[in-house]
Amino acid sequence: MSKKKTPQRPPIVSIVSLGCAKNDVDTERILGRLVEAGFLIAEDPSQADIALVNTCGFINDAREESAGVLRELQKLKRGGSLKSVVAMGCLVARARGAEELDGFLSNADARIGFNDYPKLAEICRGLAANPRSGDIPVAGGTVKISDKRLASRAAKSESFTQSYGEFLAAPRLRIGSPHIAHLKISEGCSNFCRFCSIPNIRGLQVSRPMDDIVTEAKQLLDGGAKELSLIAQDTTSYGRDLYGGIKLAELLRKLLAIPGDHWIRLMYAFPRFLTGEMLDVLASDPRMCPYIDMPLQHISDRMLSAMGRGMDRRETIALLDLIAKKMPHGAIRTTFITGYPGETAAEHNELLAFINEGRFSHAGVFIYSHEPKTPSANLDDNIPLAEKQRRRDALMLAQLEVSRKRLAKFVGKEIEVMLDGPVPRGASVPKGVTAVGRTQLEAHDVDGVILMKCRGLAKIKPGVRLRCRAVQSLDYDLVADSL
Repeated sequence: MSKKKTPQRPPIVSIVSLGCAKNDVDTERILGRLVEAGFLIAEDPSQADIALVNTCGFINDAREESAGVLRELQKLKRGGSLKSVVAMGCLVARARGAEELDGFLSNADARIGFNDYPKLAEICRGLAANPRSGDIPVAGGTVKISDKRLASRAAKSESFTQSYGEFLAAPRLRIGSPHIAHLKISEGCSNFCRFCSIPNIRGLQVSRPMDDIVTEAKQLLDGGAKELSLIAQDTTSYGRDLYGGIKLAELLRKLLAIPGDHWIRLMYAFPRFLTGEMLDVLASDPRMCPYIDMPLQHISDRMLSAMGRGMDRRETIALLDLIAKKMPHGAIRTTFITGYPGETAAEHNELLAFINEGRFSHAGVFIYSHEPKTPSANLDDNIPLAEKQRRRDALMLAQLEVSRKRLAKFVGKEIEVMLDGPVPRGASVPKGVTAVGRTQLEAHDVDGVILMKCRGLAKIKPGVRLRCRAVQSLDYDLVADSL
């Protein structure tokens, strides 16, 4: 009499997501595909058969973080159930053709390129069955994993027009805050700023069909989202590749036609393509956050030209004046680069004076560093690191003073706050503060917060909106009493 075979346990996968919100959306789609394919998901990589790392490769600090995570995961393989550590995402794409970055991936047993995402379930089954195999059979051929490289034969000419575009329509297993949903409207970037590696990583812009975006927005709202955050490498160019012209304003109007009392926030705007029509839509509905996130990078004409930004100081000032006119009580978030090759002390001082004008609610400053395979990498990086750091600190100190003055004007005023959750354990906050939230003027995880004294509120539920009064201003945050 033959013995019954014990059913084979499905493979267990864990995933570590690094980098920006755009990566988080990819991670949610990866998880959705794997769950559909019958995989089990472990939060702790030590309990998994395969650990996936959705890497970030945008700047050196991000690459160091990705390398560190891969290194730590390799240690978990000693005597545990973990068999394979797999790198995927931006750093894998960034290292393709840039051999000097290869060392950041040295602790990955295998690598998965963007175009192999649709085959991910097949690849992971092959790795779980035989992590040392040289070839993994997939639909339409094989995937080779020799010499720690996992990539289809077409990987050298990766394109987002087919396989990855198909992936963007895959189901999502939501992670993170359930009341905030990132909605990716396009992938890639066609702007080619001279310091930026994104076109090398993510390819040229590919916009998603408008109907697909609206359908997903409805699904996210039906699933409990209270804020939709529109994301892309360049949201303002949406539709240029797909419809022969920029269609962001039309997309926003379609999203506003969805009923409900939720917020919609526009992230990652490219200033050159931000139009009065877009601003009119942003100002047309109280559900649209009066908030613009757009990197300016500099204000000096020579620096803007050297960076390939496509606009000069006069055009930048005109745009900021238009935003202030259309959204007089709105917020602008921006970023700057300091220490770009050839930046003079006078150009730094010009940028410093520009920040001191107080136009920005939120601003960050990055120190320039050479990115391999970008046009700027051919320039002489002639500013010492210590001077770059001094310039960055001066710019951030100027923005700190702007932030203090701006927030002080809110004290005593009523504001509407969306709760994000209780105060994190161990956080240093003023006495009586029990919750953290934001107004429409702050984006989640990147800007300041509202520290809430929620008297009489038995349960702090993320996504709930409360009327409050600001009672104290800090450097970047406000303290508020619930009314």
